[in-house]
Amino acid sequence: MTLNSSQYEAETIPGLESVAIEELSDLFGPELNPVHRSRPGFLRFRFSGAQEALSTSRAVIAVYRVHRFDIPRPKALLGHEHFTRLTAILRRASVNWGSAPETIGIGAAGSQSSVLLRLRKELAEALALRSADDGKGELYMRLARQRGGSGWEILVRTTGQPLSKRLYRVADVPGALNATVAYSMTRCGLLPNPACVVNLCSGSSTILIEHGITRPSDNLIGVEYCADMIDCGMRNARAAGNDTTIRHVQADARQAPLPAGTVDLIYADLPFGHHIGSHADNLTLYPAILQEAQRLAREHTIFVILTQEVKLMRRCLANSAWRILDEKLINLRGLHPRLFVLKQNSATIV
Repeated sequence: MTLNSSQYEAETIPGLESVAIEELSDLFGPELNPVHRSRPGFLRFRFSGAQEALSTSRAVIAVYRVHRFDIPRPKALLGHEHFTRLTAILRRASVNWGSAPETIGIGAAGSQSSVLLRLRKELAEALALRSADDGKGELYMRLARQRGGSGWEILVRTTGQPLSKRLYRVADVPGALNATVAYSMTRCGLLPNPACVVNLCSGSSTILIEHGITRPSDNLIGVEYCADMIDCGMRNARAAGNDTTIRHVQADARQAPLPAGTVDLIYADLPFGHHIGSHADNLTLYPAILQEAQRLAREHTIFVILTQEVKLMRRCLANSAWRILDEKLINLRGLHPRLFVLKQNSATIV
């Protein structure tokens, strides 16, 4: 155990834990005890650095500091000793946020029980906060039974908003890609040298913005047919400060106005057929996108695709010039899309 370290839990997208572990290790190396997956979508680790540094992670949804309470049941938190300790922990949690929180929330199994409703009410009064309408709030804690122990854990979020809530998302649309997933896609496709990067069906440009934050020197092009989506993407890129590094092209992604054999990396968040598009549309869209990506690709191009239409994608890949290098099944609020990392069949792995 690292001296003067604290225990944390990071919440991430189930199925993308390995991406988050890799990013955390890259960011914090010596200050981080080995990160392990405690359960789907959650990672545990000890960290000896400044807590504020953890907010730079882009592969996690939120980070929580873990506090253990030797109590038999949550009702004991209402007792003077434990309640005093808990309020002190919560006061300290927001010291370095820049602005004081206004709302408080509690997440737990049975969060609507009389005990937890009372606890939330008394904490709100003690801290001069309002109970959040959505149950979460800016000052947010989770309550869980200690795994492998007899006590309980209070997990306090280290930031006033989830890390997955990007400030540049000033223009949002139904079905827009989760920013944590978008960043994970960019980690799957990073190349060692500056590259020409194209996002087919670029939507609100989340993938290209996340890529551009990491690699601002790359040539970034978004191809999107819908004028409203183009406008959303440009507004988000402007808010992110990389509107000059992303070129938005209004065109059919199946016939991108780009020269053949010039692209090093391709992204596509293809319509799931729920909020956007339909299964009938996807029957022709998916094979056309794979074919167009083949036309654009150089010999060693990587193609990163997210789709819910897994059976359709497999059928299309079987008749395409692409092969699967990696595949991740993820869980997005009840949807179970897959992230495919592809390379051309004729290419040699290097």
